[in-house]
Amino acid sequence: MKNKQTVKMAAALIVLVAAIGIYFGMSMWNRSEEEQAVAESAETEILSISGEDVTAFSYVYNDETYKFVKEDGTWYYDSDRNFPVDQSTIEGKLSSAVSTTFSREIEISEDNLADYGLDSPVNTITITDSDGNETVFEIGDSNATTGEYYCRLNSGSTVYMISSTLNSTMSFELYSVADMEDFPSMNQDEVKEVTINDGSEVRSLDAEEDADVFSAVSSLTYEAHVDYDCDDLSQYGLDAPQYVITIGYLEETEEETQDTEETETETQAADESSETGDTSETEETEETYDPADLTTYVLSVGNATEDGASYYVRLGSSTEVNLISAADLESIITVQETEETDAASEETSADTTASEETSSTEETAAAE
Repeated sequence: MKNKQTVKMAAALIVLVAAIGIYFGMSMWNRSEEEQAVAESAETEILSISGEDVTAFSYVYNDETYKFVKEDGTWYYDSDRNFPVDQSTIEGKLSSAVSTTFSREIEISEDNLADYGLDSPVNTITITDSDGNETVFEIGDSNATTGEYYCRLNSGSTVYMISSTLNSTMSFELYSVADMEDFPSMNQDEVKEVTINDGSEVRSLDAEEDADVFSAVSSLTYEAHVDYDCDDLSQYGLDAPQYVITIGYLEETEEETQDTEETETETQAADESSETGDTSETEETEETYDPADLTTYVLSVGNATEDGASYYVRLGSSTEVNLISAADLESIITVQETEETDAASEETSADTTASEETSSTEETAAAE
């Protein structure tokens, strides 16, 4: 009996020891896994700081270096403190740039920098934090297989393979981050008047006959910003614009919107009445508006860009110069040119007909 109890106690002790061993083993394994994960995370991070801690950054675009600085929570273009910086756009770029990771690292020497395009970097990005610490990224060639870029940090002896995000985010045209005016948003139905002045003639377009033009006008947008404070319009051909397009726009109020809906309902009822053979008199409603209620936009069209893809434009008396697609503008401009050509053709045709009739009369008289 005593032997049985001894055996049971020994077995229980063995189970207890095994359980304790398993517990400590699992704890150690979990700790090891956590430490490894932390280590791996630390190994793949080149730079990880909060965007709020960045006080300045610079980059290279088209062989020019651009620098932005933050003072009292506001970003400025360092070379022109009056430049209208779009704060949210800059913050968005920084948020994706300040945390950069790598997939692989390669030890190099100064002798083989050219192998990675680092003897002449395509971009050099410098980020400065609130403590004045600078981190310099030199971006070299891209890897043909992975699409990643070779990057050297602070002129060190290690090359990191990073995604294209850092270079694409931190290499941009200055005016892509400008906080400038947008072209007014319009609905086609609210565009009531369009006139085009080509310097020799002013022509008013008809909303029905030229519906495509009214549609094109309502869809106009700026393709890019060019100059936020232009003091020499002649460099863009805007001192003597090729065309001046005047747009009369009537923004509907809530009451007018309700009236429009009622008119549409009445029109639908009239159509249904016609379909069912009801010939009772229906009142025909014609849209009217007071020209004094129109908002007028004057768009001056200057020179075309060198590639002919866009035109320099100015809205009203604004000092801002922007670009609009040539295709969008020409769909408006060519209407006037086409109609002038048609009118000239009709005039020529009429002159020809009159000349033929005169000649025929003279021949008849001579024959008599």
